[in-house]
Amino acid sequence: VLAHVSLTNQNVLEVSCGRGAGAVWCVHNYIPGSYVGADLSSGVIDVCRQRHSTISRLSFVVADATKYLPFENESLDIVLCVEATHAYGGPAAVQRFASEVARVLRPNGYFLWCDLFHIDGSDTSIDYLTANGELIVEEKINITKNVLHALDIQSNTRAEFIERYVQPREQEYFRLFAGLPGTQMYNGMYEGSIQYWRAVFRKKTTTDMITI
Repeated sequence: VLAHVSLTNQNVLEVSCGRGAGAVWCVHNYIPGSYVGADLSSGVIDVCRQRHSTISRLSFVVADATKYLPFENESLDIVLCVEATHAYGGPAAVQRFASEVARVLRPNGYFLWCDLFHIDGSDTSIDYLTANGELIVEEKINITKNVLHALDIQSNTRAEFIERYVQPREQEYFRLFAGLPGTQMYNGMYEGSIQYWRAVFRKKTTTDMITI
């Protein structure tokens, strides 16, 4: 999802960070100036703070990204969001999220995104993210085949983990979440009704406006 964008010495926000594994990896490998993980779940953020409190430059906050991101205007260089917008509740919520991203990004700041969406003839998440005219698509790539290949490689390990550690009544949900072969998500990507994309957006500035 990072594409050609460097996190080094940048002020970074990861939205919907979950338990923070990706945040820790980014901090260790790219040495940003600061890295904040945000998530809607206060319980998840408590876990992040307990597990990762000793890592410098890394912090966590509770935030509903579809309503308000608790940062000053134009205070961040990069915002990341991985596999989350499909769960934000529809086009209006995704558009509100995009406006918040644009608000907190500095001029020419980057929004790095990847997610899956259904191909049903309607607009896609990329359309919703750019609908307000505040973010410009710099790059977008369909990586469905790459994702399927990765899922195939990991399927046996994931299936064994679920079988061993997850309660039987919850296993089907975890199989779907893990994208195992035979699940709706995997089959949808294989058959083409679901696609997985990554994109790099840039905050629009006055120099991007067409002068007549």
